[in-house]
Amino acid sequence: MKKLHISQIQFEAKPTPFENCLQLEYYFKKALKFKPDLICTPECSNIITNDKKHLFKFASYQEYCPILEMSKKFAKKNKIFINIGSLLLKKKNQKRLVNRSFMIDNKGAIKSYYDKIHMFDVNINNKEKHKESESFKPGKKIMLTKIRNIKLGLTICYDLRFPNLFRDLSKKGAEVILMPAAFTVPTGRDHWEVLVRARAIENGAFVVATNMCGTHHTKRKTYGHSILVNPWGKVVNKAFKKQAILNSKINLDEVKNFRNRIPSLYNG
Repeated sequence: MKKLHISQIQFEAKPTPFENCLQLEYYFKKALKFKPDLICTPECSNIITNDKKHLFKFASYQEYCPILEMSKKFAKKNKIFINIGSLLLKKKNQKRLVNRSFMIDNKGAIKSYYDKIHMFDVNINNKEKHKESESFKPGKKIMLTKIRNIKLGLTICYDLRFPNLFRDLSKKGAEVILMPAAFTVPTGRDHWEVLVRARAIENGAFVVATNMCGTHHTKRKTYGHSILVNPWGKVVNKAFKKQAILNSKINLDEVKNFRNRIPSLYNG
């Protein structure tokens, strides 16, 4: 029986990476009581804002990111895996940033990373519009990684609306799909849980969806309501509007069981 203990950190990001590093370290320490194998954080764990100048001023290069440095040390010291849902980072010789998810192994090394493929270019309503492609360069590669012989697929936020990405990851063997996000309030309220559950059911996989919450720099709001869904589409655990640590134990036999009962992954 393959089991995994997962802690999802739902927090309210402050204006700078340094402040968010302190917040995350506090939550990581708190999560240790649960003895997690894996800790997950949301998208934009270092910075979230609608102000482009602020974003480019405070986004660092990967080698200077305080959150990455702290997380690597924490993972090594406590022998746990950490998925930093995403960091908004500068790249040398590139005008646009990357939105990058990291898997840090239990020895404190970066095991793999994934650059968000689908850019959030939307007109939600008269008050809220986003055009990520102006500030971020999209990734091109899907990413599968492994912890304790369990295959995990990496995705980020707006990717949730692209079922083919989840299908490709599942066909390559993903049993768990990590879905860090900074979902908006209007889309979160109407679409978040429905989409997460749909992706889990379609692929017979666990979906670990860790969302940012609260009000951020420039009064940007995120939805919260982090959730963990099993292959049958049932909600195993969920948070609400406020900062929280969501602790869940999952049994990977459920993936095999579901895919044997409803083999849609292999039929299409």
